Amino acid sequence: MALGGALLVILFFVVIVGGMLMAAVLGRSFSSRDPDRPVGEPERSLVPARMLCAVGLGLGVLGAFFVSVGTNAVGIVLGAVGYYLGARVFGVVVIILAMVTLFIGLLIGQGAVPGSYDQIMNGYFPRH
Repeated sequence: MALGGALLVILFFVVIVGGMLMAAVLGRSFSSRDPDRPVGEPERSLVPARMLCAVGLGLGVLGAFFVSVGTNAVGIVLGAVGYYLGARVFGVVVIILAMVTLFIGLLIGQGAVPGSYDQIMNGYFPRH
């Protein structure tokens, strides 16, 4: 049980670091000067938006392993805030991924996927 929790924590941090690397790559490939911004005005930093999206990505991936919708909801909200702050592509990716893993987590919890949540976490085997 403790090993599974440790693996989920490691997966969470790996996804966050991978998300930050993806944000750096996407930020470089899609960055350009905004034509609506006046010449003298400084450019707004997208680092906070990308960091929020990276944490939302981690929570979205982690949400596939839980029946609770809380982690996925927080991932969706962080993706939406990141989108609003300027990380458009990354924000949409986080929102879609969190929505997909929300349904995966709910399917696992209901026993629709073999090796369901009850068998793994509680040792419960339903008798039909």
